[in-house]
Amino acid sequence: MSKHAGLIKGLAAGAVLGAVAHLVLSMEHKDEKKAAIAKAADRIRRKVMAHAKSVGKLTKTAYGKIVDTTVAEFRGVKDLSEEELSELRSELKNSWDGVKVMFEKKPKAKK
Repeated sequence: MSKHAGLIKGLAAGAVLGAVAHLVLSMEHKDEKKAAIAKAADRIRRKVMAHAKSVGKLTKTAYGKIVDTTVAEFRGVKDLSEEELSELRSELKNSWDGVKVMFEKKPKAKK
């Protein structure tokens, strides 16, 4: 796997986990659903990483498509309500600026 693909996987996984953490912290009944959300979040993380592998250059459009595709795959899953999926989708899409900044950093030149 190239460094570029590894970076994309890491960024996608980090964005998903950050959004899921926000979702868990904002839930009203987090004790009841925490384990179910964590399990679903892991499945979503793996899906986003799988989609990110197939992307050559990560752009805002490509990132948005990864998020949309992954969230769509989890519609109807009993662990996540439509409202939670919608919130997760929004959080992921709003994290693009941070992902972009990390992605655009150039490696330091070797001397």
